[in-house]
Amino acid sequence: MIGPPAPPVLLVLDLVCSGLGLLFAVALLRAGGRSWPLRLLALASVAAAGAFHLRTAAVLEAVAGRPLGTVLYLLLVTVACAAAVGAMLLFPAPGPGRTGGAGGAAVAAGIVAVVLGVAGTATAGTATGCVLFCGFLLPTAGLVALRSRLRAGVTGRPRARIRLLLCALAATLVVAAALAVVTALLVALDRPGLRLGDPAGPPVALLFWFARVAPTAVAGAALLAAGTGPRVRAAQHLFGRALAVTLVAAVAGGTVAVLCNALTVAGTGPVGAATLAALPVAATFLPLYLWTEAFVDRLLHGSRPTPYTVLAGVTALSRATTTDGPDLDRVAEGVGRGLGATTCRLTVYRTGLRDRTYAWSAPGAPEVPRAPATTDGDTLVRVPVRQGDEQLGEIAVDRDAVQGLRGEWRNLLPDIADSLGVVLHANRSAIELERQLRAALAHGERIAAARRDAVARMDTERRRIERDLHDGAQHHLVSLGLSLGLVEHLVSAGQPEQARDRLDELLRRVDGAESVLAETVGGVSSAVLAEQGLVAVLRDTLAASEPPVTIEHDGVPPDRRYPDEIGDTAYFCCLEAVNNARKHAAGAPVTVRITEQDATLTMAVRDEGPGFVPDPGPGTPPTRGRGLRNLTVRLGAVGGTVAVRSAPGAGTTVLWSLPLPAGWAPDDPVPPAPPAPAPAGVREQVRELVGTAAQVYAGTGHAPALARAAALLDRASGGADNDGVLAARSALGTLEEVLRAAQPGPPEAEHLRYGVERLRARAHELVESELAEALRRPGAALPGDLRASAERLLGRLGSGSRARLGLPADAGPDDVRRAAEHELARWQRLAGNPASTGAVRNAAPVLVRTCERLLAERPADPSPGPGARRGLTPR
Repeated sequence: MIGPPAPPVLLVLDLVCSGLGLLFAVALLRAGGRSWPLRLLALASVAAAGAFHLRTAAVLEAVAGRPLGTVLYLLLVTVACAAAVGAMLLFPAPGPGRTGGAGGAAVAAGIVAVVLGVAGTATAGTATGCVLFCGFLLPTAGLVALRSRLRAGVTGRPRARIRLLLCALAATLVVAAALAVVTALLVALDRPGLRLGDPAGPPVALLFWFARVAPTAVAGAALLAAGTGPRVRAAQHLFGRALAVTLVAAVAGGTVAVLCNALTVAGTGPVGAATLAALPVAATFLPLYLWTEAFVDRLLHGSRPTPYTVLAGVTALSRATTTDGPDLDRVAEGVGRGLGATTCRLTVYRTGLRDRTYAWSAPGAPEVPRAPATTDGDTLVRVPVRQGDEQLGEIAVDRDAVQGLRGEWRNLLPDIADSLGVVLHANRSAIELERQLRAALAHGERIAAARRDAVARMDTERRRIERDLHDGAQHHLVSLGLSLGLVEHLVSAGQPEQARDRLDELLRRVDGAESVLAETVGGVSSAVLAEQGLVAVLRDTLAASEPPVTIEHDGVPPDRRYPDEIGDTAYFCCLEAVNNARKHAAGAPVTVRITEQDATLTMAVRDEGPGFVPDPGPGTPPTRGRGLRNLTVRLGAVGGTVAVRSAPGAGTTVLWSLPLPAGWAPDDPVPPAPPAPAPAGVREQVRELVGTAAQVYAGTGHAPALARAAALLDRASGGADNDGVLAARSALGTLEEVLRAAQPGPPEAEHLRYGVERLRARAHELVESELAEALRRPGAALPGDLRASAERLLGRLGSGSRARLGLPADAGPDDVRRAAEHELARWQRLAGNPASTGAVRNAAPVLVRTCERLLAERPADPSPGPGARRGLTPR
């Protein structure tokens, strides 16, 4: 294997190439860290620097002897070839793609490359072996191995690294093939200078020096592929451009060299040969460069998918979901898979809500956060998604997925984003419809809750009336029954004068019972208890009892006033206990004892009747009647307790205690309940709705109509109430016309529509105004007297309660109440009378509600004199 000595120039070039290989080996070791592919490449660079040096074989044979030196040299060649092929099989890192069909083909190609490289070096010499392995076998094995990794599904940054090394290997193979063709033509033309020092050696000088530099170029591409960051990506882009230029230069230069030599042999002068050889190359240079650029682009970045193929993949994924609307998680996955990306993030802008992000990451890639990060601008390419002039969101993918040499890659993501505008608009519409559906369901739930609350309040009120009738009115009725028995006794005893006095007393008690019944139906307040005190009211109430009731109040002044809930409970519990005593111990004396100690009000009602056994014992049903149950319910509501003490022949005592509020002092006046804030008038409510609508429809064609409605409300402020209601009706009608005309409207319009419906349902003034206007039209269907009554109740003669009821201005609260009750009963009968006309039945519900509102009011007494009636007043 030892040939003649090479010329010094060749030895210097050979040493320079070996030195470059050693330098790149050091760089690979420093940059690779624990990466086995880069370690193997470094080992291959060191071994190739020695194995393919022209004098290595001679040196080893001279030092170790011919057989051992040859073996060592072939071992060095084997290490260089095996390390290089192993690096190609593992690059960029051990993982998927090394097994299976494609993986098996790559391993087989690598083994063949190693065997042929070592065999060629052993049989044909160092130069031929270097050309065979570094120029042809290693690029071919690397192309097969790396293509198998790509087909195995490698994505993201490893894919970009593989493509970069693929491009370098492809360029090496193409340049080697071009140089082989040029060498063959030059050999055919018998051109000198193609042999390396030995005249009898193979004419592979061009291929040898290229083969010595090619591993260094491949190592440089691997070193460049190992880096990250924007500078590395820019370097990769420039490297791809350089590879394209290198390929074009190799093909064009080789073609020119071959044609020039052929024309020179044919007898053409040097200048003419060069000119004629350059003409066809110049004519085909641009198409050649574009084709080469496209070829390099496909090697580096793969085939560019079309927006249609990406969206077709999205559609195929969407078929797997059962949702009615577009599944944007599937859309992000489809776009990411179609582009071969590792990260795809789709963000939807939602009006009035936070933006929603749908993210997808390739298997094995880091998890993509749902919230868009602010520091990923270097790694992601963002493109807005629009429909018309409105930006609906944005799509972002990793930069490697849309990086290419040609300009069409820069338009790929915008083209996909344009196609996704309809999808995002459909998603936003689905979200808005769902939100409106939830709002409607919530509105319906509120209506149902309000109905349940109304039913519960009605049931509570019914139970209150039942308890008050039992505890309050029953006392008067029992007393009346006892007095009637006494009158009967006086008449039978021949004492008509005394009987007549008793009958007069009975008439006054009937009036009192009637008053109590009316107050029970209308709601009992604590006004008298707050004015006179608990002891004083009990004395007045029980003074005419038969037999008389004795009230003892040790240490409790007669005018002592308690909080409303305590006073009411104590008052009604006392009446209930006295009534029970009269019922079960007729004629027996009754004593009421009231004491106060340790912040507790204690009351006891004792009768001297026959008594009973409170607890009959097991097997006997307890004698717990309605009266005791009412006491227990009332006292339990305020934290009180009740006990019954009785024994046969020892009378009965009903004892209860009520805890007084913390911090309450006996001499403190009981503060009246704070007045509830007056609700805003209908004009103010309509003004607020119109103001909100003016902000929603600002700058649209509806703004002038809303401005006129607001001006109408402003002009009506400070005027009569009827003018304000009429202005509110007109402005509300304008707002309803705007809401009907502006379809589809903005999201805020739904809140306005709910507000209008709520105001229509609650503002009784608007209903009264509409009815009053209907009554003023010619041919009103109400009879004369009913029409006059209806117009008066609707405020034609004045908005005050006395004017509406046809009473003089000095009428007292009792007169107002009786008149309102009379009108209420009248219109209730008309509403339920089957003989009433349709107009009467339509007007009666409105007037019934008007009467109820008048009853709920508290008109001030214009002339409260000393003869005003004392008693419980309706709320």
